[in-house]
Amino acid sequence: MLRRVTLTPGFSLLELLITLAIVAILTSITIPSYSGLVAKSRRADAISALVQMQLAQEGWRENHAEYALRLEDLGAGALSPDGHYRLHIQSADGSDYLLLAEPLGAQQADVCSTFATGSDGPSHEYGYAGPGCWSR
Repeated sequence: MLRRVTLTPGFSLLELLITLAIVAILTSITIPSYSGLVAKSRRADAISALVQMQLAQEGWRENHAEYALRLEDLGAGALSPDGHYRLHIQSADGSDYLLLAEPLGAQQADVCSTFATGSDGPSHEYGYAGPGCWSR
């Protein structure tokens, strides 16, 4: 009794290599784009935390002679709500303050780096995040 052997169609090595090359090209394009979108979405964490701190500073100033120098006085923690930024009061006196949100972890690779704001709004000098970083 003879058995009949049938070959099942499959992929050749060349077809497989072409497919892998296409996948590699698409991956090299999409991963940086995705990483940029993730970093941009995390910036909202810094902006939100700084806006909350600004409101708290103005509330503090209503009842005191100067703005608060400590995060505890504002009821704020040392980290932004999602933990991507470390919050810090750089300076504060009777007329102005400077609040900072410094990136942590993977967010340190973001081009915007440190966000800063004062009583007049976002501060873009001294290498702090520029106007394009503040837009959503």
